[in-house]
Amino acid sequence: MQFAVNDKVIHPRHGPGIITGMQHRGMGSEASSYYIIEIPAQRLMVYVPSQLMEQLGVRPIMALAKIPGILAMLRSAPHLLPQNFQERQQGIWLKLGTGLTIELAEVVRDLSWHRRRGRLTLKDSAYLNQGRDRLAAEMAMASDGKVSEANRAIDAALTAGMEDETNQEERPE
Repeated sequence: MQFAVNDKVIHPRHGPGIITGMQHRGMGSEASSYYIIEIPAQRLMVYVPSQLMEQLGVRPIMALAKIPGILAMLRSAPHLLPQNFQERQQGIWLKLGTGLTIELAEVVRDLSWHRRRGRLTLKDSAYLNQGRDRLAAEMAMASDGKVSEANRAIDAALTAGMEDETNQEERPE
């Protein structure tokens, strides 16, 4: 996949960013091209070798049309997370590391439900915050909106899903 300056991208470990330039480093046959990706949420500049962009999982930002599906995912019933904290956190870490929007939404949904049913460990809470921050930042970048607006949409979707579940539990059969 070819990228260009001003493209909005997702770095799987750092989240949403914008390609702000290219830089060539080295000399002769050792020269390499690097994309410079600004990650605004972390105030970070990441230099990624152009030949490794795909291999590292850098991808274009999600299309605006995907946001309703992400919100529907957040409203849906969660996957039950393992009770063993090590197994749970390993699975969550792997999902966060993909940088895929659908995986971030699943992490946010599942950990939000897990928190509702009990307590989160400090690491679980950190993973929830990390997933939520990245998801909101990508939604905001895709919609040219604000992160605060994306967070409100995430909250509304999670609340609606939990209310639907509560209403179903209270209905007599």
